Amino acid sequence: MVDGILLDASNLKGKVKGGRAGAEIAGMSYIGYELAVTERSIHVYGDHCNADIQDEEYRYLIVPLDSVRGVELKDLSDRGRCLQIHALDDEVILFSENQSSLSKNLKRVFLLLSRLLA
Repeated sequence: MVDGILLDASNLKGKVKGGRAGAEIAGMSYIGYELAVTERSIHVYGDHCNADIQDEEYRYLIVPLDSVRGVELKDLSDRGRCLQIHALDDEVILFSENQSSLSKNLKRVFLLLSRLLA
């Protein structure tokens, strides 16, 4: 069973972990997530899900950068900062849940993705 992002640190451009924060990954809601950015892809792992998920493909998503159609960074009054990644087939939404360090890290990932997609 996958237990987080399993990439070598030398391949990473950036990584963020929201241990107690919410995420929506490909239509499923999670509490706790990890996101890693490489030169060519975004890896997203959802930790705890209310649904009974036996198949790992729903917990670990790899989004090729060439399929990303947009990224948004929003400040929401109830959930803090929110990073949205819009891809061809999937959408990823990560929340900071008003955690200041996680909010800063989501902004850093947004800026990194903006540079890689430019």
